[in-house]
Amino acid sequence: MSTVSLRTSQATLAGLRPAGPRGRSWQARLTGATDLLLTWYERARQRRELQALSDHMLHDIGVGRADVEAESAKPFWRL
Repeated sequence: MSTVSLRTSQATLAGLRPAGPRGRSWQARLTGATDLLLTWYERARQRRELQALSDHMLHDIGVGRADVEAESAKPFWRL
């Protein structure tokens, strides 16, 4: 009687190869890195757009110029 490890059986059932030694496949790590880069790009874009708004527009959304300057001074990787 042959035995099959649970990890192999689960991977076969899911149609995937088992994850690498770090627990995640290289595709999952690449997807995670891509998502992070896109998040950073989007955050930087939003901060640039916020800086471009007029004082009147900022007043309409309830944000002051000082708030915009503080937000825009943050690096793209910070929330």
